Amino acid sequence: MPTRICNRVDLAFEQLEAAIRLFLDDKSYAAVITLAGAAERVLGQALRRAGKEACLDWSFGETAPVHLVLHGEPLNKKVYADAQNRVSNALRHFDASDSPDFEADLDEAACWMLVRACENGHRLGRVVQGYDEFDAWFMEHVVGM
Repeated sequence: MPTRICNRVDLAFEQLEAAIRLFLDDKSYAAVITLAGAAERVLGQALRRAGKEACLDWSFGETAPVHLVLHGEPLNKKVYADAQNRVSNALRHFDASDSPDFEADLDEAACWMLVRACENGHRLGRVVQGYDEFDAWFMEHVVGM
């Protein structure tokens, strides 16, 4: 097969939209996390390159002042990002010091990774196919409306 030029942002939207379909069909939450996590990273980087704020950066900015008040010390951005990406990282990395098992709520982690990735997509001004169905699910199951 011949090679072709691929656009990372377009492929990230393809991954995100596939992740939404898997999530709504109650399929593999691990696959949802991996697909949505890859999309979230690429779309976040596209935002940063455009001088805009990615969802993870916004979330850190909202959380850091509260952490400082509660704990009397600044929140480390890498520590925060690692905590937000804990399950995604566990699915992508398996180093010699890692146990094969880890504890996680995969459906919750999938949901919140989708939220971050969709928000990044919207901040880029693009339509995320399947978002309306995901949003309706979110409103019913998470918000309770």
